[in-house]
Amino acid sequence: MATGDDEPTEGDDGRILSPDELDITQDEHVAEIDDGRYVVSPGDPIDDVPAVDDGGGAAEPAPDLPSDSATEPDPEPAELTETDVHEFLATQFDESESRYGFDVTATFDGAVQQRQMVSNDVVTIFESLVLWYAQQIDGKTPVEEVLGILLMEANVPVRYPPASLKRLLDSTDLSPDDSIADLIAAVGDEDGFRL
Repeated sequence: MATGDDEPTEGDDGRILSPDELDITQDEHVAEIDDGRYVVSPGDPIDDVPAVDDGGGAAEPAPDLPSDSATEPDPEPAELTETDVHEFLATQFDESESRYGFDVTATFDGAVQQRQMVSNDVVTIFESLVLWYAQQIDGKTPVEEVLGILLMEANVPVRYPPASLKRLLDSTDLSPDDSIADLIAAVGDEDGFRL
């Protein structure tokens, strides 16, 4: 007897499913939403699902799937406050275990710049901060000139240690017999002098 393509032959493994076994519409995890269209839940049973109108009318709302297969919208991110930022930075500096540090956000002619540094050397920290600030003020003028102008124009008098004056005098060919006018002439060129 000749067998058809969809009939199992003697050598085939497995059993043949009946039409009733192929009908998924009776399963409580399956809901028909339209002719030949189904929603299948991998978990909980599905309640009654309204049909979807594909004929140009208003479509019914999508079915509510069980909680384990439904996707929830992402929660709104919490609003970040200034206090949150300060607390974060304080924690970050505490955890750095450095003796000195700074975190600066500044605006220079409308451009926002940021700089952060930690160190155990107080001079390194100060130097890094003032050099960065001077570089942001004017990228064309030498940094030492910008710092000199800022210190001269500030309403804070700067007290230099005597050793800085000695280094200035040593940088000239002057002797104790020379006058203050000679000192001014020796250091009073256009480039200024360094302490």
